[in-house]
Amino acid sequence: MLKLIKLEIKRNRLKGYITAGLVITVALIGLVYLFAAIPYLDASDKDVQIFMTYNGISTLSLVVATACFSILSSVMYNRFIIEEYTSKKVFLLFSYPVERNRVLWVKIITVFLFIVISMIFSGMIVFSIFFITESFFPLCQDVLTLSTIFGIVASLVAYSITSAALAVISLWFGYWKKSASVTIVSGVIVSSIFGSFSSEILLSGGITHKLMILVVIAAVSTLVALALITRLSQKINTMEV
Repeated sequence: MLKLIKLEIKRNRLKGYITAGLVITVALIGLVYLFAAIPYLDASDKDVQIFMTYNGISTLSLVVATACFSILSSVMYNRFIIEEYTSKKVFLLFSYPVERNRVLWVKIITVFLFIVISMIFSGMIVFSIFFITESFFPLCQDVLTLSTIFGIVASLVAYSITSAALAVISLWFGYWKKSASVTIVSGVIVSSIFGSFSSEILLSGGITHKLMILVVIAAVSTLVALALITRLSQKINTMEV
């Protein structure tokens, strides 16, 4: 399996996707500081209280990051799977001395791991820079503790898994319609629904409450992703060319 993943990475250059991840990281750094500065613009507004805590800032930032990396994952699935299984390239794929479903799983695992690792790496950079500057020039009115940092790191991992899992839904729609645009548009729609749904729930409670909800969301989205991948694998196994 590892050899096949290395081969898949070699076949599909990741340089462009790595660059996209770095661009997202830079944008998130600016977004975090913007969130932290909002209370200074209009402190009388009740909604501004969200931006006065590290929990609120990290939650909103990670929701945005989840959407961005989920859309990036949809773009990768379009390149790794949709384009190859809906074009003449499928003849080459089926000529490999490897089971069809195994090739599909290798492609999905490659994208899944790339997105999870990239988002974790991105989040670590963003929050490390933010927390370091907060120790010298604090913007947030909250107190940064070890438990807060641990909660944010744990949330980052859960959000990363969720981001990669949500993109499988867009892959399913894209393959169903055999369309690149449907893959990407559905990725945007799924990410938007997740953002509007999760932000309201995750902001109402403490770190422990948020982590419990995130674990449930990550587990459910992963199970849904596995079910869709299994169904997609069955379709490809019986696919005629």
